[in-house]
Amino acid sequence: MSDNDYAVAHDSAETNAVPGSQVHIDLDTTPICLNMSNKEFRESIIKSRAEALDLIQTRIAAVSKWDARDQARVKKWLGRSDDVSRAVLQAGLPKLLSAMDDLKPENIIRWDAQKQRNITCTIFPDNGSTDAAVCKPDTARRMIAIYPHFCNSPRSQLWHGCQVLTLIHECTHFTDVFDSIDAMYGVSVGLSFSAQENADKAIRNADSLASYVGIED
Repeated sequence: MSDNDYAVAHDSAETNAVPGSQVHIDLDTTPICLNMSNKEFRESIIKSRAEALDLIQTRIAAVSKWDARDQARVKKWLGRSDDVSRAVLQAGLPKLLSAMDDLKPENIIRWDAQKQRNITCTIFPDNGSTDAAVCKPDTARRMIAIYPHFCNSPRSQLWHGCQVLTLIHECTHFTDVFDSIDAMYGVSVGLSFSAQENADKAIRNADSLASYVGIED
């Protein structure tokens, strides 16, 4: 751990002379991402969150305007651009904006640190290609577990999978946001073809929603 990677070990700075009242603390000094310091990780997450917030705000404005261009974008990624789709987005996008704004670097943990953070459901093991996961029963805590693949993916390349789109994807899962599912995978143009045949799934699918919000036209 570098000098800049501080962790709060105990919230008391008072001198205590009472015998047997020591507080023993086990510190996990493993970096969240092995390819960067925790300070660099926090700075990267803050940049990604800011970029995600801009993307979500753009989509909120577009759904309010609801012109032909945005309707075409909704149909491309979510299969339909009808009143139902618009209503889902009008309800969900402001909640997504709020959830992303609430997201702090400390809410993002290594997947193998879940037990120390008392997550109420088990995050599935690393399969080598998974980027992140959330525990829906812990929605209020806004915890996101990330895997090594996330650490090695580009921070912001909005034509395919990247860390910015992963954060958007995971925030759509929260039950008080879109309560999204993982019915179809692939943050790429290929997902748009699946949406045309599976519109009912696409409007609730995390990768479809993330692609709609973030992939560049």
